[in-house]
Amino acid sequence: MNTIEEVLNNEDLVKIANKAACTFSESLSQDEIKTCIMSAVWQACDKFDKSRNTKFSTYLYKIVAHECLRQKRSIKKEYENIYKNYSDLKAVTSKYSYKEMEKIDLLDEIKSCSDPDIIYDKYYNNLSLKDIAKKHGVSRETIRFKLKKNLNFLKVRLS
Repeated sequence: MNTIEEVLNNEDLVKIANKAACTFSESLSQDEIKTCIMSAVWQACDKFDKSRNTKFSTYLYKIVAHECLRQKRSIKKEYENIYKNYSDLKAVTSKYSYKEMEKIDLLDEIKSCSDPDIIYDKYYNNLSLKDIAKKHGVSRETIRFKLKKNLNFLKVRLS
């Protein structure tokens, strides 16, 4: 039985693992591919059975491909969960124009700010800084500072 260290130090086995994962290079990041390879190496070392008349390299190739495929499916499910409120993504995109979809994305980004209420009050409700300060029970300067901080946060997130 091979150990994880032996497999990772064997150039040929590393090349085989990379070859199995290279077909997923467009759909998975390099970190995700490395994670898949490490998981596959661990599984291959743990579950490889010599009595099955299969070479370890073949077994490793199949396990790496399976792990990458599993990771790709997992990512797809995450994206599907983002849109789980919509029964059909095509219906959503046909229902809303591209510009409206951008607005929805922008609203989602605003929600991730530390003080989204201030941005809503300023740009959606058209309140003045004085009115926002009165509403939140703080000074106008505090609102100005928080607004500037949130806008810089959005600028970094959206660029």
